[in-house]
Amino acid sequence: MENFPRQTVRVKAEELTERQRFLMSNPPFQFLPRTEIEIVAANLTQETYIPGLVLFTQEETIITHILIVKSGSLERIIEQDGKQRIKEVLEGGRVYGGISLLFNNGISTSTLRCMTEVTVYRLDRENFFRLCIKSSAFARFFSSSYDVESRPSSGVAFGEIPGLGEYDMQSSFLSKTVREMAQAFPACTESTSIREAARLLTASRRSAILVTDDNQEPKGLITDYDLRKKVIVDGRDPGGPAGEIMTAPLLTIDADSQVFEAVLTMMRNQVKHLALQDNGTTGNVITERDIFLAQTLSPVFLVKEMNTAQGLEGLKACYAKLPKLIGKLIENGARSTHLNSIITALTDEMLVRVMNMALESAGPPPVKFAFLLFGSEGRREQTLKTDQDNGIVFEDVSKDDEEYVKRYFLDVGTRVCDWLHEIGQTHCEFDIMAKNPTWCQPLSRWKEYHRKWIESDDPERLLKAGIFFDFRLGYGEEELVNSLHMSLFKQLKEWPGFLRHMAQNIMHVQPPLSFFGNFVLEEKGERKGGLDIKSAMRLVVDFARIYALQGMIPETNTTKRLDAVFHQKSIDKETLDNLTYAYEYLMHQRLKHQVTVMSKKGAPPDNYLQPGKLTHIERQALKEAFKRIRTAQGKLRLDFFLHFP
Repeated sequence: MENFPRQTVRVKAEELTERQRFLMSNPPFQFLPRTEIEIVAANLTQETYIPGLVLFTQEETIITHILIVKSGSLERIIEQDGKQRIKEVLEGGRVYGGISLLFNNGISTSTLRCMTEVTVYRLDRENFFRLCIKSSAFARFFSSSYDVESRPSSGVAFGEIPGLGEYDMQSSFLSKTVREMAQAFPACTESTSIREAARLLTASRRSAILVTDDNQEPKGLITDYDLRKKVIVDGRDPGGPAGEIMTAPLLTIDADSQVFEAVLTMMRNQVKHLALQDNGTTGNVITERDIFLAQTLSPVFLVKEMNTAQGLEGLKACYAKLPKLIGKLIENGARSTHLNSIITALTDEMLVRVMNMALESAGPPPVKFAFLLFGSEGRREQTLKTDQDNGIVFEDVSKDDEEYVKRYFLDVGTRVCDWLHEIGQTHCEFDIMAKNPTWCQPLSRWKEYHRKWIESDDPERLLKAGIFFDFRLGYGEEELVNSLHMSLFKQLKEWPGFLRHMAQNIMHVQPPLSFFGNFVLEEKGERKGGLDIKSAMRLVVDFARIYALQGMIPETNTTKRLDAVFHQKSIDKETLDNLTYAYEYLMHQRLKHQVTVMSKKGAPPDNYLQPGKLTHIERQALKEAFKRIRTAQGKLRLDFFLHFP
């Protein structure tokens, strides 16, 4: 590492190797290149402390070194207003002192006491600062931890998981408000000449100029493209009014919205500028460039590339960039809910392109129809390992016409499913696709399917119902989807015992955690030592689905279902918070694992996490998530009178 001070004490080769191995297995040092790890290891000093010794006192001790726990246990305590706010145990691999150096003028933010005999590595302040300057990932580890540790306690038990702050997503640029990133843009009135508007735009060095009415209310904007296309190419008189060439209506976004919402709005509307609505007034503008400068790989750019891609090969090339995009967003601290939304927006856009190609080939549809999305697609919770789950519902027609109509939609469904598979969204192994005649049916047949599933207590049918009851519109007519929801809720009212059967069915599955708090892992085969994180997450999905169906809530997204169920008072705030945090944390680990498998191993993504390869912090948080899910299962048992072991 450039300008890194050399070691002052010679260290044996075996000890250096041990230190390097230790650093590479623990954050934030695991973010550093191997060459820098070697230099850091050579600059460490080692100390051993006796039990009961207080190493630092909150707001008193000056920090000169960061500590990395090699063995033993340290107790960290933070007091606020005379009360103990945080108490946690730091064990092997944990780091202390970085936040104090970076954000508290070198004064210890906590009291640190030895619970046992403790051996630590010490890295001096100068070398620590050099690492922060050289590696943004290394520095970001401490800034994200600070975000959580400096906030007042919310009282949510999940916030007390040791070190969870080091993986908190709130520091991401995607979670900033658009107000923080927007800039003032020049403005002119609709009657201003095009020439004058162009002059103002050039002088401002912005990419667009707002166009207002006589009351100074923005109505549209003029971009460089508008001037080139509508004036120069079309030969329009530059002395004419600016209002004639503005792009309108003006798309706006609330100033308090998160940047991630601006990203999705730009993606959906294929625009580069959004005006801010701030306390009833429209002024500043956030642009695609603002977002691009905040991240090197932009989902906005990728969806635009998808919109202009030529044929299936072009779409396939765009879709292949998705893992890299998600990996970059994970590095930047994006929340799992944001990642799911971006994956969904991109795959939805891909579906629209493919559907339009299929309809162009097949000709106009004979009747109204809807392309339905089920499962994780239906819940907007897609990951990088998501196969197809879809179907087609079309208007009821006469018996004489049904064969022809069904043949038309089967042809469309086959094209769409096969083309999606070719692009990269694989066929469903259980054949739940619109190319299967069973799942390409008129509205009345789908309602009949629902009735049969509801009246049955067969476990296989209950499992199928779970997949198909998470449905939403992918393409086509919303009214058909609404009709299906209304019919479903009506049938559930008539057969209330169905939800009890569904609850009983999922109670036989438990989070992969033993009675003694150890992970329950695969014992043989290629997944040996692995943990199926998808199955664990399914328990939260099932929990939210049952209460949502009971409350006749059409929303399908798991966290939004939980929120809606809470507002109906079917669950309390503690259950809402615990399940939401658990689900988001598990989803984050799942996506992170998939990106790692695809980028480092070049293998297809899977859902089998290896707890042995996680850090101590991650394992603790994972166990805590499973405990919260198990507690929620107890509530399900009580609410649906499931009195069995």
